[in-house]
Amino acid sequence: MDVAEAFDLIAHAIDAGRAAHGYLICGDLRGPCDVLAGRILAKLFPDAGGPGELRNHPDVATLEPEGKSRTIHVKSMRERIIDPMAATSFSGGWKVGLVIGADRMETEAANAFLKTLEEPPPQTLFLLLTDSPDAILPTIVSRTQRIDLPLSEGILEGEPYAALAEIFRAPALDGITEKARAGERLADILGELKAEAADEDVALVRKSFFKTIMSFVRGWMTAAELPRYQAFRNIEAVEEAYRQCERAMNDEAVLCFLTDRLVFPTR
Repeated sequence: MDVAEAFDLIAHAIDAGRAAHGYLICGDLRGPCDVLAGRILAKLFPDAGGPGELRNHPDVATLEPEGKSRTIHVKSMRERIIDPMAATSFSGGWKVGLVIGADRMETEAANAFLKTLEEPPPQTLFLLLTDSPDAILPTIVSRTQRIDLPLSEGILEGEPYAALAEIFRAPALDGITEKARAGERLADILGELKAEAADEDVALVRKSFFKTIMSFVRGWMTAAELPRYQAFRNIEAVEEAYRQCERAMNDEAVLCFLTDRLVFPTR
């Protein structure tokens, strides 16, 4: 469903007093998921102001992956979600726990959060945002209402997608030479895309390029083709490569370093 349909569904449940304690919102984290979460917060806290003020509202507890591993640790889960949600509401109304990248919860963090989700304080709502729902603890999934938003928005199509698929769906690349060639090929593909784009669209093209790579890397995780810790390291590597390319670093150097860091599944 789209954001408007999802919001109407949740808003109606809130108004009718039948809202779920937790919603698992699946889609692009910085796109539809973020928009839907913002609209829900605006409904629950209508006097809070704009998006920035909503996220900083004293009755909104927010947690994102952190550190080089980009994971959610149990200490952070307790300090930023569990303990704040157990406190009395400042406004005397709703309290919201917003977990961005909920699939990044370590097992201990997920188990600690599960206890709160099973016995939530009154008038609390948990919003779990993820683009990899299959990586979330099944017991958490079973205790939330799942909302599926568009996930493939911004993914490359046609020949560029096929060219990337040829690299990321091929038999495992485990040699230095093979990985270097893959990195060079990625740089060629990105260079061709940028050359064909208008100057004002280059940033969007680069974003779509890396989002498509991320879709393959996350696919390895959801298909259980790699151990979870290796999958997370791969995701971290793609995120870092995107940031480096945004800083105008040499595309070929960045992408060769990326393919060298990636662990490819054995097929």
